[in-house]
Amino acid sequence: MSIVWIFGSVTSLLIGLLGERILGIRARRRSEKLAALRERLDVYANYAKLASVRRLETEELLAGLRREAAEVEGEILSLQSAVTDDAALTPMEFHCVDRVARSDGPLWYVAVEALDTAAPWTGIRTYAVAADSAEEARKRITERHPSPTSFAISPAAQLVLPER
Repeated sequence: MSIVWIFGSVTSLLIGLLGERILGIRARRRSEKLAALRERLDVYANYAKLASVRRLETEELLAGLRREAAEVEGEILSLQSAVTDDAALTPMEFHCVDRVARSDGPLWYVAVEALDTAAPWTGIRTYAVAADSAEEARKRITERHPSPTSFAISPAAQLVLPER
């Protein structure tokens, strides 16, 4: 009976050693897989950090571009309104030449720019001229300012005064 006990003990011991070896191999493989998965997880965590940093940078850039676009749109709108306002408005201060405007005759708007430093004024003067045609109005301004090097005279345009 003691041989059976010894044989049973040795068999149990061999089965235990074999089981330990098999379980050790499986545990090592699982540990290697776990280490590989942890490395992948670290890589993905780094990707996530990088993505969040890039997202923040992109959001800041987008906000800056939106602000810049809003500023440019405002500037465009102000320039468009200035062009519209300037085109709609004629000067309200005019110099008259030598005649009083006839109530039935047209008025002409002629701008004269002083080019020479010896001119009696600087900048641009606007004249309201009573004449039958644009050519006659420009001719009368040219007679008043005959030097083409001292004065630049614009073409005459019909002047419509606002109703009050």
